[in-house]
Amino acid sequence: MEPPTPPDTEWDGISYNSSMQQILPGVYAHSNLSIFQYFIVDSSQITLIDAGLPLFTSSLVKAFASLNGNTNLNLILITHADGDHYGAVHHLKAAHNFRTATSAPEAQAMASGSMSRELKPRNIFERLLFSTALPTFTARAVIVDTIIHPGDTLPILGGLQVLDSAGHTPGHLSFYQAERRLLFAGDSIIKRRGIPSPAFGPNCWDEKLARSAYDRQMSLEPLHICGGHSYFNLS
Repeated sequence: MEPPTPPDTEWDGISYNSSMQQILPGVYAHSNLSIFQYFIVDSSQITLIDAGLPLFTSSLVKAFASLNGNTNLNLILITHADGDHYGAVHHLKAAHNFRTATSAPEAQAMASGSMSRELKPRNIFERLLFSTALPTFTARAVIVDTIIHPGDTLPILGGLQVLDSAGHTPGHLSFYQAERRLLFAGDSIIKRRGIPSPAFGPNCWDEKLARSAYDRQMSLEPLHICGGHSYFNLS
């Protein structure tokens, strides 16, 4: 969960008004405002990484339809249980038959329609910001089909590694494709002063763990960092 960014701005060439752009062959970024989701088209199947807010469901459905009418939405991988990352899952179920997967702590939060940690506003401005924004980030409860774990390798893109990136939330996951040096980082890597940075602040569960998660991921030397609120092309 991050505060919204005004529309019509760009980070690394990807616009924050509703858009679909190819990052690599078979990998696409979809965004509304400052919230990103990623489509992986692999053979006849589509994997979606994170699902965005409920109010953007129709935009996501249109983006899915624009990819290829012969493909099926097979799986949604959830990096963490914030409403801007799993909020549309319930609504997508009405149109598509897919499975969901995430870590156990995040799945537990999703099952109750909540987040996996408490926010920690440090001043009256942050309390006001969160109280104003939280209704928009509310998500319907979702029962996750599959629990995945750091160290797992998923049969996507020839092998998508599941990484422990806890810090922003207790069970935050990232996903890495080594040959393409392609990292799906959720909110474990954010944009700060124009560069990739670790999660921090009042919506971060544990800043020390977040820094460690950031360091581990950056040690992989990714060329493409697909974050929940930013995309970096480091090639």
